[in-house]
Amino acid sequence: MKRIFLLIPLLCLALTMQAQKTMSPPTIMVVPDDIYCKTHGYTKPFNNRGTTEERPDYKRALTEDHNMHAVLTQIKELIMERNSKFKIIDLMTSIKSYEDALVMDAANMADESESVDEAIIRNSDADVLIKVDFNILKEGPERQAQFTITATDAYTNQQFAPVSGIGSPSTAANPAVLVREAIFGKMDAFLQQILNYYTNMLTDGRAVAFYFNIQQGAGVDMNTQTGEYPLGDVIDDMLYDNSVDGTGMEQVQGGDTFRYYRSVHIPLMADVRGRMRKQNAMNVARRIAQQLQQKYQIECSCKMAGLGKVYIYIK
Repeated sequence: MKRIFLLIPLLCLALTMQAQKTMSPPTIMVVPDDIYCKTHGYTKPFNNRGTTEERPDYKRALTEDHNMHAVLTQIKELIMERNSKFKIIDLMTSIKSYEDALVMDAANMADESESVDEAIIRNSDADVLIKVDFNILKEGPERQAQFTITATDAYTNQQFAPVSGIGSPSTAANPAVLVREAIFGKMDAFLQQILNYYTNMLTDGRAVAFYFNIQQGAGVDMNTQTGEYPLGDVIDDMLYDNSVDGTGMEQVQGGDTFRYYRSVHIPLMADVRGRMRKQNAMNVARRIAQQLQQKYQIECSCKMAGLGKVYIYIK
């Protein structure tokens, strides 16, 4: 009986520690907004499956625009002042991590469907991006900072907490100081919105995308009988088993050689290599690829594009 009473507090402690681990604040990376990059010419062309897009060039924005670099630093410092539990990922560190990975092992990088900014975000493993746009308005000796900061899901690029405003007139000449003064009063409510969004993921799951593509010579298509059902249905079932009650699976396009799930909600935490960890789209894709190989001898390879999209190639 004594042993039972001793075990109860230990069990409660273990559950509390696990809950605290699960409820830890999201990882954040502060980046220049796409609009700022395009307005100031910090972009590079990207061939997105035949369509040329102008994507943000974060490295140029940091190295050539000292005001933006200083503003990002001020915002990171302000976040830590208001809530020191947030984990902040440095953008330049993520850029260097991407460049090192590109040089050391190009085979591990995503295919041509991934832009450089997506690869940088993937290397950061951030949950949330805070995108920053600002402009300094001048009238006589006084200046005001006009700003927009937008919390964005790093996996889906969905904006969920935009905050904008204009600071009070000031004679301060430093743009970073002006932006900090303008944002200061709105930061607590802004960070709470981020926490609320992340907390909802614990029950609703994280939205990610899966693109299944059957390559030439694979010997199968989505209608091929695979066990009891067509291959497309087998993939549906496997993905459902790795989702939060199938949420988002209705957003699917498909044909004989492909299946594209735009927004499947997967559990934020899952058993990854024998331990409860935060999972991403690649963890789920590898799990499905392994099941297809073990059960039906169907070979697959998986490539990431950013954090929230995986291409699964059926060979």
